[in-house]
Amino acid sequence: MRLRTTVAAGSLALVMALAVGGCDSLGGTDDSGGAAKGTTGFAPGQPDEMGTVIASRDIQISESGSLFRVKVELYQLRRDNGFVNLNVRMTRTDPAGSPGRWQIASAFQGETVSLAFSGVTLVDRKNRKRHLVARAGDSDAKPGQVTYLASSGLASVFVTPGQSVDLYAMFGAPPDDVTAVDVVIPRVPVFENVPLG
Repeated sequence: MRLRTTVAAGSLALVMALAVGGCDSLGGTDDSGGAAKGTTGFAPGQPDEMGTVIASRDIQISESGSLFRVKVELYQLRRDNGFVNLNVRMTRTDPAGSPGRWQIASAFQGETVSLAFSGVTLVDRKNRKRHLVARAGDSDAKPGQVTYLASSGLASVFVTPGQSVDLYAMFGAPPDDVTAVDVVIPRVPVFENVPLG
C-alpha cells in the first residue's frame, strides 16, 4: 500500500492566519535584495489539485550515514493571483524491506535556516533573476525566525520505502511574458525550461 503524506496543511493555516491578522508583507527577495510584494495566496494541498507530472528525477540522498533512493516528480507550475505554485512528490524507491526511515528535516532548506522546503528557487533566464520562496512576516527577521510559504515542519516527516510525501513552495510570479523557468531544488538536478502556466 502506498501511503502519502501531505505537509501543506500547517503552512496553509499559517497563511490564512496571517491574512486574517492583516499581514501585508508577503513576498520573496530577488538577487537585488528587493521584496516582491503580493497578495495572500492559497497553497494547494490535495494531490488531485496538483495537476500533471511534467518531469521527474531519480536521486540518492545521503543522511546520517544512510543512502536513500528517491524519485522526485515535478508537477506543472501554475500562476495564481500573483504567485507561482510549485508542487513535488518525493517517493522512496528503495527495495521493500530496506532499513531506515528518511527524515526530510533540512534536506531541502538550501541556504535558508528552516526545516522547510524553502531552498527551492525559480530561475528566470529571460530577465536574469532568481526567485526565492515567498515568506511571511517581518522582512528584517533574523535567520531561523522567517516563515516561508512552503511545506514546513519537515523535522517530523519520515518516509519509509514505498511511501511518498507531497511538498510545495510559493513564489512571487515572474512577469507575464516569462513562459518558462528553471526549477532548482537543493540536492536534485535542475529542471530546465519548465513551462510556466
